Amino acid sequence: MPTPKPPSRYHRQLLVKTFGEDGQRRLTAAHAVIIGCGGLGSHSANTLVRMGIGTIDLIDHDTVDLTNLHRTAVYTEADVGKPKSTVLAARLRDVNREVAIYDHHLTVTRDNIHTLLDDATIILDGTDSLPLRRTINTAAIDLHIPWVYAGVTDTCGMILGIIPGKTPCFHCLSHTLPKPTQTPLPIHGALPAITAALQCVEALHILQGRLPTGLLIYDADHQRCETLHVTRNPRCPSCGRSTTR
Repeated sequence: MPTPKPPSRYHRQLLVKTFGEDGQRRLTAAHAVIIGCGGLGSHSANTLVRMGIGTIDLIDHDTVDLTNLHRTAVYTEADVGKPKSTVLAARLRDVNREVAIYDHHLTVTRDNIHTLLDDATIILDGTDSLPLRRTINTAAIDLHIPWVYAGVTDTCGMILGIIPGKTPCFHCLSHTLPKPTQTPLPIHGALPAITAALQCVEALHILQGRLPTGLLIYDADHQRCETLHVTRNPRCPSCGRSTTR
């Protein structure tokens, strides 16, 4: 009698009707670039690698700091002082050897971002810099690559999926986002994990050909999530001439 074939590591998510075999194929064929490997980026990378993303690039110029540990699930005290992208890549290779994982310990600039995004299917934002997000936004529009913005501050998490040519871009609403009033930013320890999970779901929807939900706002203090409709600014300097909405 032949030995039964063991179930796929993705067996349980293949059972999800709105994901299934087609969703897994799309995910396996995808190439994600995560810019920023702190609280947000490390959680999002961990989720996508475990779910079976085909290729993932991890980019961060920083090293692990003791103050990072309260809001991350991958780094340990022994990692303090080590490059975030390098540590994260090594840990995730032990999680799923089927995924091609590349780390880049460097600063993203206007000069190198187009090269870093080469062949990307989707971009995930794990940064905490408004200027860098605008750089990502511009490059994503130039290269026609969808991306998912995510930000956390205090007890509030925000997520926005952006598809160049189809949806409003980050520049359309960046002037309405709350401005930091404190340095360093206060961040609830559980918030990055929740926000990153929502970011990954939005990324998966985009990979499945679905339009983004809108601006998702999660309030950890009151356990409340709302979705705001975002409209394109017809005079937006980034996407005013390139979107159809």
